[in-house]
Amino acid sequence: MNTEHLNPDSETLAHRLATDGNYRVLRAVPRPYFDPPKGAPPDARCVALIDLETTGLDPASDHIMELAIMLVWVDENGEVMNHAAPRIWQEDPGIMIDPRITWLTGLANHQLIGKSIPDDTVLAMLNRADLLVAHNALFEIAWLERRYPQIAGAAWGCSMKDIDWLRAGMDGRAQQWLLAQEGWHSTAHRAGDDVWSLFWLLQQRRSGWGADPERTHFKRLLEGADRTTTLVHATGSPIGKKDLLKARQYHWNASASVWEKEIEPELVDHERAWFYRSGLPEPTLGTMTAHERHR
Repeated sequence: MNTEHLNPDSETLAHRLATDGNYRVLRAVPRPYFDPPKGAPPDARCVALIDLETTGLDPASDHIMELAIMLVWVDENGEVMNHAAPRIWQEDPGIMIDPRITWLTGLANHQLIGKSIPDDTVLAMLNRADLLVAHNALFEIAWLERRYPQIAGAAWGCSMKDIDWLRAGMDGRAQQWLLAQEGWHSTAHRAGDDVWSLFWLLQQRRSGWGADPERTHFKRLLEGADRTTTLVHATGSPIGKKDLLKARQYHWNASASVWEKEIEPELVDHERAWFYRSGLPEPTLGTMTAHERHR
């Protein structure tokens, strides 16, 4: 991993502080760097890291202001073989931006006048990738599939949910906090900075708890995204059972009007037995992969 941006004299001081339990040292993530590949891209899996900045939370009524995509090629061990530079585009939302959004992102109306996102270029990059990844994929999927229905059903990974961060020896799931636990800090809430810092976070490697072996977080992400799980629907469950289902970590799917939960296939028989003991109708089961997950 490239750490040439770090000042040697400051590093001497940082090492001294790091040995004192009263201090915690965070190093700045370097600015994006890119070594143009020679020849064709490597024969490896292509992952698109994606981040959006928007005028609000509702893709039906709010607008995209900034989009960043970074293509990364990783091998089967989750090691980076090569990467492209982050591509960043801005777009005039055509409405007045809430001042609180400007305070959060630094994006104001006067900066975006006349700007637009090149949809053909974005689609080409999204279609090039084998896996689309965001640090809250549920959010990005809602916006991008609305704008680009051509990618509906694409395989997605979520670096927030597809990695068992607790088992990896870390607490919380916010990107900046995870980065800090690995000893780094960066600017947040700008799309380009966020995809680059996610790229940096996923390259970090460590051992987790128990039998969780040392590997990169990219490897953990690919393992989580590639797994096939079972989606359990509590079809026909009485309304009086909702608290029981919530206590068992079922979530309400408003669009399907059903309580549901994703579990590992080996737990299906155990879950069926719980439904029987709880006086619930036989659950409906479905298969969940990266093509259905996070939607």
